[in-house]
Amino acid sequence: MATEFWNQVYADRDVAIASADAPVMRAALAHFGDLRGKRVLDLGCGAGEYALAFAAQGADVVALDASEVAIEKLAGFAARHGVTNLTAVAGSALDLARHGPFDFVFGALILHHLEPFAAFADALAEALPAGSRAFFHENNAGIGGLAIWFREHLAGRLWFPKHGDADEFPLTEREVDELRRRFQVAVEFPELALFRLASYYLFKNRLAPGAFGWLDETLYHVPALRRFSYYQYLYLTRN
Repeated sequence: MATEFWNQVYADRDVAIASADAPVMRAALAHFGDLRGKRVLDLGCGAGEYALAFAAQGADVVALDASEVAIEKLAGFAARHGVTNLTAVAGSALDLARHGPFDFVFGALILHHLEPFAAFADALAEALPAGSRAFFHENNAGIGGLAIWFREHLAGRLWFPKHGDADEFPLTEREVDELRRRFQVAVEFPELALFRLASYYLFKNRLAPGAFGWLDETLYHVPALRRFSYYQYLYLTRN
């Protein structure tokens, strides 16, 4: 069911290339270092924007996604544009080790889709030799009980939008602990994305969106509040 959902999503989405200056790219590249000649897995590559950006940096990229439509589009784009250092593969994240080993693994908003998570964490550890690294841009279940209740009971109903498949759920601290059992893990909240979400979901950005953004930017300066952000960066180093 989830694969069918994402096939429909990517049927209407064009292949794109992420800018090296995009915040997520900058954070990943700072963690990985020089990519030239390195094997990089883009896990849940989707439209291919990060896989193509890593290939442009000189990496040997494997782009893995469960959506056959996304992979077909990306493979076709790479062939037409002479991107020979990118291999697009349709398959499950739980089977990623069969494509390894990798120097680096990258994922953007993919971990919270994966179950059973402990099996995924084992596969990730198997694919990464000691000292290799992974970076994930993820959402965060620690945003708070009211927001999770809203997501579970109202998103996708009435006038409230939902932008994912039926099985996804924000990444929990328990799942991050599964990664900590296998990796050194550092967590960063690069921004406070909280009130802007309320503006979008409740008011479709029609009610003073600038004020909600100002609240996020202002309260981000209170370190204790950052853990309530909906987005986080996970920096992993293999033990």
